[in-house]
This record gives sequence, structure tokens and C-alpha cells, in this order.
Amino acid sequence: MVDTFLKHWPAEVPLLLYHEGFEPPLHAGRIEPHDLIETCADLASFKARHALNPRAHGKVLPWSRLRVGPFSLPLPVRTRKGQYRWDAVRFAHKTFAIFDAARRTGADALIWIDADTRFFADVSLDELEALTPPNSAASCLKRPVFSECGFVVYNLRHAQTRQLLAEFETMYTADLLFAEREYHDSYLFDVVCKRAQARGAYIHDIAEGAGRYAKHVLINSRLGRFMDHMKGNRKAEGRSRGDDLVVKRGEAYWQQPE
Repeated sequence: MVDTFLKHWPAEVPLLLYHEGFEPPLHAGRIEPHDLIETCADLASFKARHALNPRAHGKVLPWSRLRVGPFSLPLPVRTRKGQYRWDAVRFAHKTFAIFDAARRTGADALIWIDADTRFFADVSLDELEALTPPNSAASCLKRPVFSECGFVVYNLRHAQTRQLLAEFETMYTADLLFAEREYHDSYLFDVVCKRAQARGAYIHDIAEGAGRYAKHVLINSRLGRFMDHMKGNRKAEGRSRGDDLVVKRGEAYWQQPE
């Protein structure tokens, strides 16, 4: 991700790189490294507070109830395959990096990008500007179940964005996330976005509706013009698969054999 960022992103866009357990690559003026645990004291507190809490690590099954006539039956709401949806500690690393970066930067827009990504074409400032309409508080890849948050833009110029981020952070610092149906960052992001929308904020869909029919929404959105996202076991494969695409892509990267 870092190597291809340096190759394809505008030189005036710095990368705030949050790292844990390794020495980050250095590139003066382009990469601003931050040790995640040392920088984010509230993350360290959250992890310590829930170190022995199995519920915060996706190890306790939450239950819902199915009503059949006069009877109410308990039903598990997930399978082991979906355990990540309740692994609050795992995804807290990501969200606390966002909260710290939003306080740290003086930029107009803050873009979160997952590390399991690759850029294969140049990213222009015009393209980045198009991802952040002036009237949007945030831009994401919307899907019917929950948004894909491997790429999210926070419009720090918008009056609603700081409140959205503050409510997002309070989910963790006040342990409010455990009152929600799921505990991962994408679900909680949608919760606070819906609150912002109820206040009149606009949340922009980068995917322009593609999330309704594309499971791997990022590469089927306009972002697929210049980047790939190796979600899940695609990391071992080194790229997304041909059958992940449901739109026709003409870029040379997508014409290469898998």
C-alpha cells in the first residue's frame, strides 16, 4: 500500500501511517508515521478495559428472539463465520487511528484507506475532490447491510463532521457500542451517519448505488479505476479475483491474468 501510494498519489497529499509492532517505511515529507498504541491513549485504555471481556472479542454469542404465536424462541444472530462483526477490540485499532488523525490534521478532508490495498494508476487531485462533495459530511461505499469502510472520506470543512466523529469516538470511550446490534467499525459508522442524516447531513455514496449488487463494492466503484482492495483471503492471493467484478473495467490492471 505504502509503495504504491508513493508512486501514484499527488506529492502534496501526506500519508499519516499508523503502525503497530513494526518499523514503518520512512519518506520525509510524504509519510508521517505514528505508533498506534503510543499515540492513541484511549485505544490502549479500551483494550485494557476489555482485555478479559469475551464479548468485546466476538467470543460470546448475542441472541435475538423469534416470536411464533404466543411463544418467544431464542435464536443465535450469527455464525462463527461472522464472528468479526462482534470483535470490537480488533476494529478499535482502525477507528482510534481515525479519531487521532482528525484531531491532528489541518487538511480539508481526511481519507481513511485500509492497508490491504494497492494503487495501480495515478490519483489526481480532481479525482479526490470529486469524492468529497462540498455538501457532504462524509463519503463512503454504501451497501444494504453495512457500508464498506476500507475507503472513507471525512469532509472536515462540513459543520456536521466533527459531531459525527465525536459521537463515533464516544461509542468506544463510553462503551456505548455494546448496546448496538454489531460492534465492528462499519456497523457503528453507519449508526452515527444515520444520526447525522437525521440532523440534515448528507452522506455521499462513492459507489453510486453499486453496493446494491456488488459484494466487493470498492473495485466496482469509481475507485476501481486506480486501486484494488485485497479483502479477506485475497491478501494471500495478492489481488482481487476476476469474478469479483460485476462492472466492465477497461484498466490494464484488470486485464492481467490472476
